[in-house]
Amino acid sequence: MSDPHILSEIISEDVHLNLVEPELYSVYSSGVSPGSYDRFGASTIYDVVACNRFYNWLMWGYSVRDYATLCEDSLSSFSEGWVLDLACGSMAFTAKTYARFSNRPVVFLDQSLKLLRRGKSRLEKLRGNIPENMFFLHADALDLPFREKTFHTIISLNLLHCVNDLKTLLREIKRVLAVDGNSVLTTLVQSRRWNNRYLDMLARSGALVSRSSEELLSAFNDVEMKVAHKVKGNLAFIKYG
Repeated sequence: MSDPHILSEIISEDVHLNLVEPELYSVYSSGVSPGSYDRFGASTIYDVVACNRFYNWLMWGYSVRDYATLCEDSLSSFSEGWVLDLACGSMAFTAKTYARFSNRPVVFLDQSLKLLRRGKSRLEKLRGNIPENMFFLHADALDLPFREKTFHTIISLNLLHCVNDLKTLLREIKRVLAVDGNSVLTTLVQSRRWNNRYLDMLARSGALVSRSSEELLSAFNDVEMKVAHKVKGNLAFIKYG
């Protein structure tokens, strides 16, 4: 079982956490969950469609195995220090990696309570338990409830294209990242592939924000985050720090 005293060391002094269930905490009052994936059926669609490896290969031109590789490399980048998996979702791509990893304390954060519960269940089935240094936190990525310079590693898979206020998100990541820490992020971007129309259609429906690589990098530059990046299909891989 997770040790809440460990988690309290990194939470901002003005933040009160509510215990939802063992290993799962929330910054929100009981019964409140503003996450869009908590609407009826949304979390199931997320798991069945958005997390499907064939869908991602055909539509976006990358392999979901890239996520596991990215996660493994990030976790091994330091021998100690806190890890933040920002917008962890249901951990469809990363649960197996985390199941083999318990060396460093980890916070899995998402605004969807349903996805957090699915991620927790996945990890628990793989490991048989939740290690005492792993925590699931129901909170907002645009208003992170952590003290400054807390995390040596931040992993965020496919959050950026879900956020309109990108600069606020990036400032929050920069604020809670340790001086010598690093962050890795992925996001869908426009490309010269055939499916730009589909990406724009999703953007018009409000499902995501469609950006070019130039627009994405401009946002990082505006908040003084110098990053390295590459694009595979429609997926941008970004490293900061």
